[in-house]
Amino acid sequence: MKLVKSVILFSALSVIISGCGEGVKTDVVKNANEVKVGPKATPERNITGFSDALRCMDMQLLNYGIHDISILLEDMKDKTGSIKAGARDMLISAISEMTRRSHAIRAITYGKDSGNMIGFLQSANAKTAYSVIPQYSLRGSITQLDKSLAAKDSKVGVNASGTISGQEFGVGFGSAKTANASMLGIDLNVASSADFSLIPGVISKNAVIILKQGSGKNAKAKISKLGVDYSTNMTQAEGNTQALRNLIELAVIEISGKLTKTPYWKCLNSDPTQKEIINEIDDWWFNLVSDNTVVAYFQKQLGNRGFYNGPVDNQFNDLLTEAIINYKKGLGLADTSGDLTPQFFNDLLNQDIPEPPAIVADVLDDNQPLLLDINYEKSIARLSPGEEFSLKVTPSDDAHVYCYYQDDKQKIQRFFPNRFATNSFVKGGISILLPGSAPFKMFASKSGNMESLACFASRKDVMSELPVDLKATDFENLNYSTLEAIQSEFAKILGNQLGGQYFDIKVK
Repeated sequence: MKLVKSVILFSALSVIISGCGEGVKTDVVKNANEVKVGPKATPERNITGFSDALRCMDMQLLNYGIHDISILLEDMKDKTGSIKAGARDMLISAISEMTRRSHAIRAITYGKDSGNMIGFLQSANAKTAYSVIPQYSLRGSITQLDKSLAAKDSKVGVNASGTISGQEFGVGFGSAKTANASMLGIDLNVASSADFSLIPGVISKNAVIILKQGSGKNAKAKISKLGVDYSTNMTQAEGNTQALRNLIELAVIEISGKLTKTPYWKCLNSDPTQKEIINEIDDWWFNLVSDNTVVAYFQKQLGNRGFYNGPVDNQFNDLLTEAIINYKKGLGLADTSGDLTPQFFNDLLNQDIPEPPAIVADVLDDNQPLLLDINYEKSIARLSPGEEFSLKVTPSDDAHVYCYYQDDKQKIQRFFPNRFATNSFVKGGISILLPGSAPFKMFASKSGNMESLACFASRKDVMSELPVDLKATDFENLNYSTLEAIQSEFAKILGNQLGGQYFDIKVK
């Protein structure tokens, strides 16, 4: 009886094994034929858990009037030596995705191995876009990979043995299930290009727990940030790299918010009453007060929201006081004073923007045009080829001024306002000098061909209302072929309220 049972069991296992062998052969042939034909499915775009958050952050930067932030992306090293992924390319993709509409941040990808800013700055010369150095450098690395922080194996097996016709045999089969958890971490920080010093508080340090389980087909990643868990399902093969992409996208959102004082936590659906967010806001307020820039911040932000129509000069004035009172009333706050307080700063960041009141501005007509005077700093008629020069721009009345330069190759760039002078407001009758003390230079064409520029003037700041192509970062070639086309875009917004002046740079 024992022998009969063994024979039956052996026969059953033989059938199973034989079936498996035939199945493997069939699968291989089938897969080979599919490879010859090629994939039928359309490639799909990589969508991560932070795709919506990146889009949200783009709108935040747009609404907060953030522009002309220029960052050099340094290499992102893998300190663990185990993650074979293009981290820097992921960083580039995330920033590009986050600035589709705002064009708030220009990422400079200098060379294949920039290392740090020194080589970049040494390579710059006065006649290239790189002569306008980025304000910041983004640096960091993959700092942590703790494998198998927790692991569990579960195994089960069946064995059979016996003797047939005097021959001993043994067969068996089994299954095993495994699960293990690893932790992957990255650190990013931002440095100033002026002195290579780190910007305090502008950091991102996050880690993801990667759970791999089953027969090598399943993996999950989980990030906890600001009280919210972000989870992603993936195949085990892509576990580390996909988890890294999620970490980098989270870091880009966080770094951008901290650098520009924009409430990034809204895009992460986090509760603003959490201690970590409260501490972040307190730090921002402390730094605004310590740097003596708190008044300018509110002038800019209340102007962006349609409550203030005055200069961004960091000086308290009656227009700002009125704007603060109206904004507080719009929020329904008990405190409707004209004071700037930490609580009002918190409300500005976390509450929805109320409907702005109608701001009465001076009305321009054909008899009262808003004029601009543009001239060389020195009294000259023509320049020598390649000669350096400066300009004086003087509005007839208080105005926001926007200046564009068309070179001898017909490329057009905005050179004011810029990353060094972000405030477009100019007092009436007061000249601004361009470039002035800003670290960029202007030269006449070496070819001897005439170049042109135009400055446009408005009684209100219209930067946020300009088309995306025109709102591009300073010193970046625009998708416009004539200065007249740019004037037309301003006229669509301002009508007969638009002022301005053209100026030709003539060479001897």
